[in-house]
Amino acid sequence: MKAFPKSRKAQITVFIIIGIILVLSVGVYTYLRTAGIKPADIFQPKAPPVVAFIDACIEKTTSEALSAMGDQGGYITLPDNIALDPTKHVNLIPGVGGDVAPKVPYWYFEGANQVPSIEYMEVQVENYIDQNLAFCLENYTDMRDEYIITELSGYSADVVFTEQETVVGLSYAVDIRPRGEDEVTSMEQFLVKLDVPIRRMWNLANDLLNAENEKTFFENMTINVMSSHSPEDIPFSGMLFECGRKQWLLSDIKKKTVRAIEPAVTGIRFKNTDHPPFLENDDDYRRVHDAVQDWRESEIRKPLRLPKDIPEDAYEYFQYYFDFTDNNYNDFKVVSTYKKEWGMNMLSTPNQYGVMKSSVQSLQSRIIQMLLCLNTYHFVYDVTYPVMISINDPDAMHKTGYVFRFAFPVQIFHNAPDRTLLPTTIIEPVEFASDVCEFFAPEEHTIRVRDRITNAELSKVNLTFQCLTIACDLGYTRTNNRHLQWSGQFPEGCYAPVISANRSGYLYTEKQHDGTEPFYIDMYPTQAVKFDVKRHTETAPGVARFLEPGMYAIINVESINPPLSVFDVFDSEDRFFTEETFELLRADATYQLSIMLLKKISEEEDRLVGGWVGNWTVSMEDMLDAEKVVFHIPQKFPTPTTDIEILGVYELMTNRTLFPELVPEIVRADEYIGEEEEQ
Repeated sequence: MKAFPKSRKAQITVFIIIGIILVLSVGVYTYLRTAGIKPADIFQPKAPPVVAFIDACIEKTTSEALSAMGDQGGYITLPDNIALDPTKHVNLIPGVGGDVAPKVPYWYFEGANQVPSIEYMEVQVENYIDQNLAFCLENYTDMRDEYIITELSGYSADVVFTEQETVVGLSYAVDIRPRGEDEVTSMEQFLVKLDVPIRRMWNLANDLLNAENEKTFFENMTINVMSSHSPEDIPFSGMLFECGRKQWLLSDIKKKTVRAIEPAVTGIRFKNTDHPPFLENDDDYRRVHDAVQDWRESEIRKPLRLPKDIPEDAYEYFQYYFDFTDNNYNDFKVVSTYKKEWGMNMLSTPNQYGVMKSSVQSLQSRIIQMLLCLNTYHFVYDVTYPVMISINDPDAMHKTGYVFRFAFPVQIFHNAPDRTLLPTTIIEPVEFASDVCEFFAPEEHTIRVRDRITNAELSKVNLTFQCLTIACDLGYTRTNNRHLQWSGQFPEGCYAPVISANRSGYLYTEKQHDGTEPFYIDMYPTQAVKFDVKRHTETAPGVARFLEPGMYAIINVESINPPLSVFDVFDSEDRFFTEETFELLRADATYQLSIMLLKKISEEEDRLVGGWVGNWTVSMEDMLDAEKVVFHIPQKFPTPTTDIEILGVYELMTNRTLFPELVPEIVRADEYIGEEEEQ
């Protein structure tokens, strides 16, 4: 007994399909005659409608396969190692996950191209036709009143991608006899051609990917876009002449980069494709290029002489025009896309908990920088984000158009293009990836979090599982009647993840899971304290005074181990109008403390008049009931006016023997209440 594919109800009726094929037959017949190819039986006027219907179903089923393949980078069905790994694909429709939206795979990953071959794609289409053609034929339900149709074999498709079209041959034996007649039409082979040039599109995609790997066009463009921002927005290397330690938030820099990169990627034009024209011809831009090149290569440095009439869009031509191939693809439109919803991984070195600071070396050099109001900085960035390439043939599919897509990661390592290394593995977590976080490994794990000082187990600690760019919320520690802990399964597919612990009143902590069970994380307790600044003139050091109007203090408190950093600006009005606090360790700790006292002399000038720089050692007992910290700092009086007097502030700030009694004062809760009553 022969096994034939099962049928199901068709999505469109047989008569709609026949109508479509009759309308298209004249145009396709003309094309085949012009190309010198004998038309298939589908277009012969005497061919039975059943044959036309079979050919129409072959075309429809093949079109479905090609559409899915185009949306998913050459795959009709993505392999599990791509479909289940969000670092190897992007969602065609951002925000729609799971199996709803097509997933566009990376063609470059782990330092190598990973491209489906032409032969692999052909086999996928063949299998799709073999498995799905019956759904369109629907067992010829609507035609059996007029014809006796006898299937003599199953389906076996043979697909070939040529430069200009997709050719489908189908081996399928079937006898067709009109009811009431004796004449039988026997068919064994069917031939259908679709005007979809998969092979040329695949060639273009490979040309583009190979050129990107060689020339790192997208990486260079990204670095140029970032470096075109002012140091206030995206700092790289340089100096800033302003007082106070300069700080940037990595999250802010990332947002600015995303906002700039999204339109920049979309604006790229690809040479030898059908793209919007530039304002002038290539020769006008070439003259500009040659002038700059001659100037760079000249042994004797001479003034740069540019052509008189520089095209207005010269910048776009040189920065956003990708010369990726010598082949002619002028019948294709190529578009590159980056969407903010796909995320961007960014790491900056140095940074502490997402805060980037201008450099500070020794205490002596720190003071010199303070006196000169000079900030130096040097940051290196590791950046990874996906780009999707869409190749569009508007004339394909009977001029309804066909799009072939693939993706690759843009990779920058330490401010330089890098097409060989994996993306940096520490990178900040992106939004929770629900499709990944819902698949768990079978092993059970237990995590207990302890107070670093008392060794007591902690409840209500929020735990997060971090692996590469993925972050999954594990939940909270809670009692099991014996321990305060979290127990459960980790998301699958990650070796040695990082577990982060977060709880109010404790220092945020990360630790890499080493496989031990139970797994312990120790967290330092912290104490939230208010703060105040009081000044002591060198002529009356025993008298503590509040800041005058126009005065402000820049406070920087740092602990090396464990790493903790506090930065704030306190002015004369803050003691009345702010309840701001900062977190200090509720433990024995030594902080590097630097405070600058500045006075506004005019709208244009703030002058350094005092400060305190040195190590500040605090015991755990001091912090147990701490409510407030008062920073006592010496002030140069009268206000320094000459360079020698300003340099004298250095001695005042660092020489602890001059005013040994001027140290930070920790005010306990009961003392703080009394202080408030006195005021």
